[in-house]
Amino acid sequence: MGKSEQVGEKLSKDTTLLKVEKIQVCDNSLRFKIIDDVSFDLQRGQTFGIVGESGSGKTTVAMTLLGFNREGTKITSGSVCIDGENLLSLPTKVLSSYRGKKIAYVPQDPSTGLNPNMRISESLREMLAVHVSDERDLNNRIAEVLEMTQLPSDLAFQRRYPFELSGGQQQRVAIALALICRPKIIVMDEPTTGLDVTTQSKLILVIKKLIQDTNTALVYVSHDLGVVRSIVNQVAVMYGGRIVEQGKVSDVFSRPAHPYTRGLLEAVPRATARAYRPKAIPGSAVEPWDLPSGCPFTPRCSFKSSDCDSKMPPVELLGDNRMVRCFNLTEASKYKPNLIVLERKELEETESRLKNVKLEVIEISAGYKTFRWYRDSSHNDAITAVSFSVSSGNCVAIVGESGSGKTTTLRCIAGLHKPKSGIIRFDHLIVGNTSRLRSLETRRRIQMIPQNPDSSLNPHRCIGDIIGRPIDLYFKLSTRQKAEKIEQLLDRVHLKTNILSRYSRELSGGEKQRVAIARALAAEPELLLCDEVVSSLDVAVQAGILELLQELQIKMGMTLIFVSHDLGVVRSIASEVIVMKKGMVVESNLTHRIFETPQQPYTLELLNAIPNLGESDYPGEPHK
Repeated sequence: MGKSEQVGEKLSKDTTLLKVEKIQVCDNSLRFKIIDDVSFDLQRGQTFGIVGESGSGKTTVAMTLLGFNREGTKITSGSVCIDGENLLSLPTKVLSSYRGKKIAYVPQDPSTGLNPNMRISESLREMLAVHVSDERDLNNRIAEVLEMTQLPSDLAFQRRYPFELSGGQQQRVAIALALICRPKIIVMDEPTTGLDVTTQSKLILVIKKLIQDTNTALVYVSHDLGVVRSIVNQVAVMYGGRIVEQGKVSDVFSRPAHPYTRGLLEAVPRATARAYRPKAIPGSAVEPWDLPSGCPFTPRCSFKSSDCDSKMPPVELLGDNRMVRCFNLTEASKYKPNLIVLERKELEETESRLKNVKLEVIEISAGYKTFRWYRDSSHNDAITAVSFSVSSGNCVAIVGESGSGKTTTLRCIAGLHKPKSGIIRFDHLIVGNTSRLRSLETRRRIQMIPQNPDSSLNPHRCIGDIIGRPIDLYFKLSTRQKAEKIEQLLDRVHLKTNILSRYSRELSGGEKQRVAIARALAAEPELLLCDEVVSSLDVAVQAGILELLQELQIKMGMTLIFVSHDLGVVRSIASEVIVMKKGMVVESNLTHRIFETPQQPYTLELLNAIPNLGESDYPGEPHK
C-alpha cells in the first residue's frame, strides 16, 4: 500500500460519508494540470476546510465534488464517492438529480444562485419540486428551513425578491436553498467574503448550529483563515493545485509544518490589542501552465533543495491525523519568524501630526433616492452630520457594518456623490461638492480606488492604456516620458511590464487591484481614498497590497483614508479609526485606543464579532 493510500486510511474512520480519491482536473487540451492527486475523507457531521491563495485550486475542487467541469477544464481521473457511490461515473441525468438532494452547493456570490425574477418562496418551492417528490407539506418545510437559517418565515418575507434583501440575508437564503432538500453534504465556497464582521459573525453561528442540528457534513472553501478556524475541525492547505498540508485545524494552525502554511498564517492581520504586522509571501502564486517540475512552492520557498526542483515531495505522515508534502521538514521546523510588532509608540507619534490637517469633513449629510415600479420615489439618508479631520501623511480608517455610510462618505470626499449639506476642506480650502465643480488640479490631488476593480477597469482597453489615461489627462509628457512613468508605476506596485498588453479579464484579483492602485498613483495624488481594496483578496495577496500602501505612505508622504469592514486589516495599517453606525460617527480615536479601550458598546460589538485566530495559533501574539 502506497503512502497516499495510507493517508486515506489514517485520516478517515469506518463511517466515511464522502471519499475523494486522487482527483485530477486538466485544461481541455490536457496540456497542464489544474489540480492533481487531491484526496480526503469526510464523515457525517464533520466540517472540512480548504484554504490557499487565489488560483490554488480550492474552487475547482469544490466544483469537482459536484461533478461540475469549470469552463475550459475537464475532470480526467479520480473518484468522488458518497456512501460508496462514485458521482463522477454516473450518467448526467442521474448526477443532476443528486445535486441538491445528496450534495448541495452555496456560491460565494448569492446573486449568482438566486433568480432575481423569483420570490424567495418560489425559489425554495422550485428546489423541492425538482428533487423531492414525497414532501407532504411544502409550506411547513419552507418555513422550517428559513427559521433554521435565522430568517423570518412569515409570508411577507417569503414574498420578497432577492434585491429587497441585505447581503447577509441573501447569503442565508442561498444556504436555505442548499438545505431545503436535506442533503448529506453541503459545499460552501467563500460564503462570508465581503460581509461585515457582525453579519459574518451571525452567519458563522448559523452555519455551526445547522451542522450540529442536522448532522450534515460540510466542505468549507475560504481564504479567510480566521473564519475557517472558527468553523471547521479538519483543514487542507492547497498550493499549485495540490494539497501540501492536511490535518486537524488546531494542529495545522498552531504548529504548521509546511513553509507555505507558515507564510499564510504570517500574512493574516490580527485584530488584537497587540499584534504583528502582516508579512507577505515573496513572489507570486504559481499558475497551472507554469508549474515547476518538482514542488510547486519551490520558486517562493526559502528552504528549497535540489530535490525540490526535480520531483514532487512524497506524503509524510505526522501522526494519525496529519500529512504534509515537504522534503525539508527538519530544516523548516527550526525556522523562527522575523516579524515586526505593531508597537503602541508608533501610533502615538501621530498625535504630533494632528496640527497639520490635510482634509476636513464638516457636518456632511447625504442620501439616495430610490425608485421602484410599485412604490413612489423616496429619499433615504445615508450619512448625517459626519465630521472628522485627517492630518497630512496619516492613515485614517473608517469602519462599521454594511449600510453604515462608509462608502457614501468616501464618495462625497471624492466628488462622486453630491452631499445635501456640509463642507469639505482640502488643504484649508473649500472644494466643490461634485467633481465637476472642482478644478482639474484638485481632481488630480484626490484619487479613489474602488472596492471592485472589475467595475472600474475598462475590459476593452489594455492595461497600458488604462494606466496611461490619467497621465494623458493631467500631464503633458512625450511618448518616451509616458512609457518611463508607466514602467515606474508598475515597479512601484510590483507588477511586470509584460502585463501592459494584457486585458483585465486575463489578470488575477490581486493583479487587478494593483493595476487600480497604479492608475490612481499615475495622477500623483496627495490624498488616496481606498474603498475595501483588500476585502475580496486572499491573505497572501492582501498582505502584499497592505505593504504597498504603507510603502507609499512612508516614501511619498501620501495621506490615506481606508474604508474596511476587516478590523484586522485596519489594526495593521491605520493610525486612527473612525467608527460609523447608521450614517453617523459614534467613536473616533487612535487605533490602539480603539482596540484596547473602546468607549462605545457598538465598537465593542464589532471587536467581539471578529473571527480571530487563537492566541496559540502560529505565530501567536507578541510578548508584552
